[in-house]
Amino acid sequence: MHLPYRSDIDGLRAFAVTSVLIFHAFPSLMPGGFVGVDVFFVISGFLISGIIFKEIEAGNFSFSNFYARRVKRIFPALITMLMTSYAVGWFFLFNDDFRRLGSHIFRASLFLSNFILWREAGYFDNAAETKPLLHLWSLGIEEQFYIVWPVILWAFWRFKALRWPLLAGLTSCSLVWNIYQSQLDLTHDFYSPLTRFWELSAGACLAFHVSRHPEKPDKANLISGIAVCLLVAAVYIIDSKKAFPGGWALMPVSGAVLLIYAGPTAWCNKFLFSHRGVVWVGAISYPLYLWHWPALAFARIVEGATPSVAVRLGAVLLAVLLAWGTLRWIEKPIRFRWQSALRTPLLLAAMVGVGYVGLACKNAGGYPARAIMQAQVEANVGDIGHDHFHAYYAKQFFPCADDRVHAKSQKWGDLVRCFQTQRDAPIDLVLVGDSHAEHLLLGLSQALPKLNIAVYPRSELPFTKSTEYFEIFESLANDPRIKHVVLASMWAVAPLSADERLTFEVDLHNTVHFLKSAGKHVFLLDDTPKFGFDPQRCKFKHPFSGRSICEESNESSQQVLASYVPILEASDLANAHVTLIRLNDLFCDAAVCRMALDGRILFRDSNHVNILGSQRIGAALAARLALSDRKFAFD
Repeated sequence: MHLPYRSDIDGLRAFAVTSVLIFHAFPSLMPGGFVGVDVFFVISGFLISGIIFKEIEAGNFSFSNFYARRVKRIFPALITMLMTSYAVGWFFLFNDDFRRLGSHIFRASLFLSNFILWREAGYFDNAAETKPLLHLWSLGIEEQFYIVWPVILWAFWRFKALRWPLLAGLTSCSLVWNIYQSQLDLTHDFYSPLTRFWELSAGACLAFHVSRHPEKPDKANLISGIAVCLLVAAVYIIDSKKAFPGGWALMPVSGAVLLIYAGPTAWCNKFLFSHRGVVWVGAISYPLYLWHWPALAFARIVEGATPSVAVRLGAVLLAVLLAWGTLRWIEKPIRFRWQSALRTPLLLAAMVGVGYVGLACKNAGGYPARAIMQAQVEANVGDIGHDHFHAYYAKQFFPCADDRVHAKSQKWGDLVRCFQTQRDAPIDLVLVGDSHAEHLLLGLSQALPKLNIAVYPRSELPFTKSTEYFEIFESLANDPRIKHVVLASMWAVAPLSADERLTFEVDLHNTVHFLKSAGKHVFLLDDTPKFGFDPQRCKFKHPFSGRSICEESNESSQQVLASYVPILEASDLANAHVTLIRLNDLFCDAAVCRMALDGRILFRDSNHVNILGSQRIGAALAARLALSDRKFAFD
């Protein structure tokens, strides 16, 4: 059973996929284009739930038929894209990247991409731009919704009085949970199905209303106009700095709901969203969404940095051609012309095979015997990746002695990330901050071997207002033997706005005042640079280009530093026992930032130093500390 075709909904699909594509290829042109995914969720919830309502009402709903339709709709293009990505990865990806691709293919075959990306997210995550299957998080959430949604509707549909309260209640609960989590954990909020289900069920609520009131709404043109304003505003007002999805997601979701509700005869729907060219883009929107991100991601991986405008345009054009070809020669023949009882079982078997290929790649460590690995030539010595670095910490350092701080520390595998350099001696110096404080311990411990130095890392900025640091600051205040505290962090990934600078200044002032009042000398550190390329491109010469990439312009790094370093400097000048120490200058000059020096790579990912980098920082940092306090003088 199908709903009547509406060309304007295909037009809305075109708006959604175009917004996402522009954001991924040219983010400055449409900073909120990622909200197109939220529009897709609404469309899906409206169409699929509308079919379910009709079938349940008619008494012919079948779970097997429902899931068979999902398989026929989703699997052909997805299988094609996954296996093509695997084939491209075989020839172009280094071991770590190819192993990770295999893991992502395996999770994608189970529609669990959002969960692995959720687990990987954080300071030690590889750049999103180098994950060809990053975009499949949304497909995972959508299919997780459809695993449980038909069961819920079927179970409660017999209770007619409960239908609308059930739909509204579930939608409201998910929305409230989304807004609540946006204040606590944005990664959770972004990837969790529970915080996203309301977007699909918002479409379902509309489908339920339309099924009961199919007549054209009053003032349809006005409703449609408001919807367009909301959608356009969403892609330009919302950006990556907003706490998204949170309450901001109401803007694109409401816009999509209102546009669909306005109906096909509303002026905007009829003349804008039903235009022939727009509808064509909507028709290829699903395969275009699948293809566009791998095309851009592989281009970035091969280039080793953000591709040129011409390359990105080429990747977009390639994605459009692949989407059109997938629809014409794969999706339509399998979905509409291949009439066989074996169709669904064979598609399921093919997806199982795809999952096995991905899992085998993961377990084989990315197949190190591949030609690209045999052809690579080391350009700089030094470790990359995080395992070696954390293994050093596990072997050389002791767990931090403060039980409360230790208990709430994060982990790397089974390793609790809270360390001190001596087992039983009183602590002389504490590094407080995120992983950018943690990576200083190794070098500083070697430069100051007589001191007991501890590191208490968390994920947020090291300010007293953060609940993550409650036990840490309480411990520091209650231990008069600790006289010196270093605050270090990835203070910002982009230049701070005026409001963000004001908040930063207040939070820093309150934190410094708290530590000074507790009798501590506070050392403030700026940050190491964040590079736009993977350290593999610096450590090895790429077989296809024959060169390594180890430096980039200092312009973006200086813009970020300029937004917060003056605040650190002001705190240094205004307060006794507060000292600012610059780290960025160890890697950057006025023109460029360098990932490697004198044939030695100093970073293990785009922004964390490795063992050699920590040693370089430690020696310089120890010398600066010695200038501030004779306690740190070393022989």
